[in-house]
Amino acid sequence: MNAETDADDRAAGPSNPGALEFQGTVSWLLAGAGKLVLHRWTGMLARLELTSSQFKLLLALDEIGPLGQQRLAELVGIDPRNAVPIIETSVGQGLLTRTVDPADRRRRVLELAADGKRVAAELRSSSAEIEDELLAPLDQAERAALQRTLRTLLDASDKHP
Repeated sequence: MNAETDADDRAAGPSNPGALEFQGTVSWLLAGAGKLVLHRWTGMLARLELTSSQFKLLLALDEIGPLGQQRLAELVGIDPRNAVPIIETSVGQGLLTRTVDPADRRRRVLELAADGKRVAAELRSSSAEIEDELLAPLDQAERAALQRTLRTLLDASDKHP
């Protein structure tokens, strides 16, 4: 090497990824972590032939039990108008059952079908594996602190969109 190539290398910046100042900002790091999570979750959902909206519906019903169609959509943050095709698809896949509420014939009640219960259990298991894999470098206290911090950020953004 000569002095000219050494100067060119220094002018090109640091040689190790992540050494630039912007790459250490919280926003950049959150975006990078989000990219890792999204990649794994997208793979899990594709393997199960589900959408992220179906993921939310299945796990909510698994946790709470039968719910009215509109209430379920509100609970998981899906516009009730957009929920109809998602629910139709899920019913067609044998994941959900939809019945008329005998107390209010206008109301539709959704419940997990047997396949929906199986898929919900698989989603919980796969989600836990993804989380354990991504958070492996952290101990339990660090994981809890990260969860609290992220919850605080998301709660604040809900109040101030």
